[in-house]
Amino acid sequence: MGRTYAACLGAIALSGSIVSGLLANSSPDSILIQSITLLFPFAGLGWFVGQAADQAVRHSVEMDFRRRVERIKTKE
Repeated sequence: MGRTYAACLGAIALSGSIVSGLLANSSPDSILIQSITLLFPFAGLGWFVGQAADQAVRHSVEMDFRRRVERIKTKE
């Protein structure tokens, strides 16, 4: 999930920066430098958030599974 979030946030930062530069009539070189500079921190943030979400989902599923198994054991 971390790679997916990293790709999404990185792409959003890249495209947002390009659009912002085009609207400001910036030179293509400065748009490219700014866009690539923003790509990596946002991709890193996306990876971190994705990893945290993955751990939260795994923990939730595991706890639900354990509760269900425990309920089945107590019925027997």
